[in-house]
Amino acid sequence: MKRSIINKLSQLSEELKGYVGALNYRYMNLCVKAEEASMLPIQVPIEDQLKNIEDVGFVGKKDGDDYSIYIVPKIQDDLLDIAKATKVAHPEFIQEIVKETVDPGDGSGKQEVSYLKLTMPEVNDDRRDVLNQSVDTFYKMCKADMEKAKMEADVQFAALSADISPLEVDNMKQAVDEVNDMWINKREGIHDDKLKEIEDAYNQWLTHQQTSAQKKQEDDAAHNQNVGSSMKMSSEDEE
Repeated sequence: MKRSIINKLSQLSEELKGYVGALNYRYMNLCVKAEEASMLPIQVPIEDQLKNIEDVGFVGKKDGDDYSIYIVPKIQDDLLDIAKATKVAHPEFIQEIVKETVDPGDGSGKQEVSYLKLTMPEVNDDRRDVLNQSVDTFYKMCKADMEKAKMEADVQFAALSADISPLEVDNMKQAVDEVNDMWINKREGIHDDKLKEIEDAYNQWLTHQQTSAQKKQEDDAAHNQNVGSSMKMSSEDEE
């Protein structure tokens, strides 16, 4: 295969990879479970300078907690600025400032530190609709960009194949299809996984709602029974 065709194949693959990567990044910012990558765009104004979140705080998750992100400021005075910047980037996150006594192990003794806990909102009916609409919008953008890149590349491949044999043309077309199919499959997998993540969280919310409703019915029934028993006893006392 001609070097120019090989180079164009590599170029096409990198372009399609970029569009799929952008889709994946956009999906990570449609947080259902906590995604540390969703913190990357955040810039915090500190003393008239914008600083990346990783420069002013430690960002992480706790084992067993898939729905919260924790940000420990490197300097405690920056905590409120971090919280404000995070609120701008992700207003949907539920914020809580937590205080905890820790021993840094440097001989200075126990200290009270404050940090930011970001909890992902539950996926109820309204949020499910918003998430699914956003997923669909980003998917269509990615698909359109990939199809445009493939069409433009096909024109260039046709020009590059003008002086090669029919067998080499077939091999080239097969190679192009393999590259295109590979990134289409990755795109579809990312899309399907995100939809499943949203649906799983929605079903979890439904189960919680049903459990809460059932408990309320049981509590109301128990309360009514107690009230009935109390009224009956009062009637008997009067007799």
